[in-house]
Amino acid sequence: MASGKTHLAVGAAVGLTVALADQKKHNVSHHPGTGIALGALFGKLPDILEPSLGNPHHRQFCHSISVLTALGLGLKQMYDWHPEERVQKCLRGLGLIAGCAYVSHLLCDAVTPRSLPLLGKLG
Repeated sequence: MASGKTHLAVGAAVGLTVALADQKKHNVSHHPGTGIALGALFGKLPDILEPSLGNPHHRQFCHSISVLTALGLGLKQMYDWHPEERVQKCLRGLGLIAGCAYVSHLLCDAVTPRSLPLLGKLG
């Protein structure tokens, strides 16, 4: 089972990778430290939104296949977006870093014995 430290480390690695890849592909400068910090935060975000608090069944909507699918579709749209303005390029990169890091958390949890619920509870 993935621990909080694992989610932070994987999220940070994903954030750095996306920042460097986006910088190379779209000629926009993302500071590697920003990629690491944002990746670590968003790699841990599902557990911040739905903390386990000792409950092994804490995975609900924020940990669901539905959210994973929605993020995948949104990330594809963001990846295909080619903004002209510098601010939009920066926002695009930050969105890709954050979204990919969140997805990394869900993928780590998906390969555990508990996996992910299809929808989970919404409240």
